[in-house]
Order: sequence, then C-alpha cells, then structure tokens
Amino acid sequence: MSVSLKNVEVAAEVRCQLGEGPVWDTDRSRLYFVDIFGKKVFSFDPTSKTFDSFSTELSPGAVIPTNEANLLLAMNDGLYISDYRGQNLKKLLEIEADIQSNRMNDAKCDALGRLLGGTMGDGNSPTGSFYFISSGKYTRLRKGVTVSNGIAWSLDNKIIYYIDSALKSVLSSNYSLDSPTEVNFETFVEFPSSYGIPDGMCSDREGGIWISFFGGAAVRRFSKNGQLTHTIEMPVNQITSCAFQSGTSNLFITTASLDIEGKAISPLAGNLFCIDVGMEGVPVSKFDLTGFKA
Repeated sequence: MSVSLKNVEVAAEVRCQLGEGPVWDTDRSRLYFVDIFGKKVFSFDPTSKTFDSFSTELSPGAVIPTNEANLLLAMNDGLYISDYRGQNLKKLLEIEADIQSNRMNDAKCDALGRLLGGTMGDGNSPTGSFYFISSGKYTRLRKGVTVSNGIAWSLDNKIIYYIDSALKSVLSSNYSLDSPTEVNFETFVEFPSSYGIPDGMCSDREGGIWISFFGGAAVRRFSKNGQLTHTIEMPVNQITSCAFQSGTSNLFITTASLDIEGKAISPLAGNLFCIDVGMEGVPVSKFDLTGFKA
C-alpha cells in the first residue's frame, strides 16, 4: 500500500521551461538546478528563500559543484566549468561533439566524485550513450540510449540505478567504487503508461529511490525490492527531477512548463517545489577535477 503525500509547497517561483538536475551543495548550503531550454543555471537558498541565476549560450543538462569551488556544467557538446556566477567559462572535455543533434542530459557524481552522465538526441531515436567520466577521460557504459536520465546509488554504493526514459523503467546494476565501469544493467522495475515518463531520481538512506514522472503529476518512491511505497501528488503535470537537502528529509522537486502534450499549463508549472518526506537522502558528492585541464 502506497502512502499519499499531498503537502508539497512552492519553494521558488522560477517558472522554468524545463527545470532539471537539482543537486545540493553542502558547503554553500544551496540547491543548484538548471532550465535546459531556458538556458539558465539557478541557485536557491532555502534559509532566505531567495534564488540567483545566470544564463548560458548552450543548453545545460546538469550542474554540479566541484571540489575546486566552482561549477561543472554538462552542456550540448561536453563538460564545462565556470565560477558561481557563470563567468570564466571553459570547456573541460568534449563528448560527442561530432554528433550535433545530441546533447548532454542528466549527470551525477558517485561517492568518489567521478561523473556518470549521458546524452540524448531528439527524444525518439536511440542515438545517445551513458558514460563514466574521470581523470580527463570517459568510458561508454551503455549505447543505444534514447533519453539518458535519472541516476542514483544505494547508501552503501553497491547498487547503481539508471533511467533511459524511453524504456519506461528503472535499470539497476551492481556497482563497485573500485571497478566503476563494470556494470551490467537489468530491469529493476517497470511502469505502466498511466504513470507518465520516468525522468530524474534520487535515493534515500532507507534503500528507496524517488522517481519523478513527466506527464504523471507525481513523484513516486520504490523500495529496494521494487515496491511502490509513497506517492507525492503534485499540483502540476510535468515533473522532471528531485533531490534531497543533505542532512534533512526535505525533497526538492523541479518541474517544466512546456506545453508538450497540448494540455492547459498550470500557473505553478516550472516552479521549484519542496516537501518533507520523513526520511533523509543519500549524500551526493562534488565533481573531482583531478586529472582535468581546462
């Protein structure tokens, strides 16, 4: 039996076209996230309830704080770094620069600060891939990806979860911090079409994963056994991703305001939401720039 959570609140009225990739920066006590089609990077301070943003020329699929007090941006043709204001932008690593129809999408760091992230094309064709990125190099873990999306790990780092949205499922594999490229993904849980499209996700300390459903007006939690345990009922339809505020049970949720399905868009669509779900999330790591030359 699933617990229904309805007390979600608007945290910031940002009205993103395609809000995505929330990540908590413990050192600065801020949440970072992006508007992919709006070409913006946001930072939100939940204490003062204020946010800042800067614009990018390319489409940012993800933003991640680094271990050198700056930001990693996953954009169309690869990885970039900038300061917290979006200045001093430098390309760090090219990824699929020869496939101009592809762009970087969701990305996240493992416990040792290595990046895992993927690419996508038009959202209908399997032209993308999923990569492991560390020490200035990248390794393809999976090819034939249509929409590379959510990534999460179990608390002990022994399981990795991954979403290719087109598969309408979550994949999982054993994961070793010593041998991170040795993965073998299998279906963990499949979803009915009525749920919407699985998008971004995160994990909690109790072994569950929280999945955002685009077009499904909900975030759903599944146990380590693949059972639905919680459903967050959202006041908007296009839910894109979610992330915990470290050390708390506050779950931040990004949304979109794109009228993709021809439906009426809520005035709340595209905003950042927050809800206390009663359990803490798995800590996330900064990107380790060791071995990279910008």
